[in-house]
Amino acid sequence: MPHFSARAIANEILKRRASDVWPQQMQIHKLSYIAHGWNLAINDEPLITEQPEAWDNGPVYRSIWDHIPDYGYGKPNCMLIDPISKEPFIANLKTNEADIIDHVWNRFKIYSAVELSELTHQPGTPWFNAYFHRGRNSALHNVEIRDYYIELALAGRAQRDGQAA
Repeated sequence: MPHFSARAIANEILKRRASDVWPQQMQIHKLSYIAHGWNLAINDEPLITEQPEAWDNGPVYRSIWDHIPDYGYGKPNCMLIDPISKEPFIANLKTNEADIIDHVWNRFKIYSAVELSELTHQPGTPWFNAYFHRGRNSALHNVEIRDYYIELALAGRAQRDGQAA
């Protein structure tokens, strides 16, 4: 049951991004969160050990947030570098986990950081429930994230099946 650091999953997103232009931090948080949610729904296990928090602009991983001002990005692809080893944080992903990150990247790479934030702010999302019921900066719970992404998968399947009829 692999659990990776948020910074390692952020690096998986940054590798797929394949750019040395500094990314918007908000976009990295949201894409990491979305990958975590889909992994919970599809593989029934967390992708990231750390719980995201319900900040004003959506789910945020504190370890990523704290890392970037202190250590910035490194080469290649503006990856997050471990300040001790001087190596990028890595996730030794299984095929099904890499497939999820590939899917999230291919589906959501066109969205701006603000658009991704808006997606996470919809009523009924785990962020919405945490922010408005437990309070600002409260943790989003994996069971709520998993259930939400399962609902999205079922709604997508129902829509697809309805169009095929």
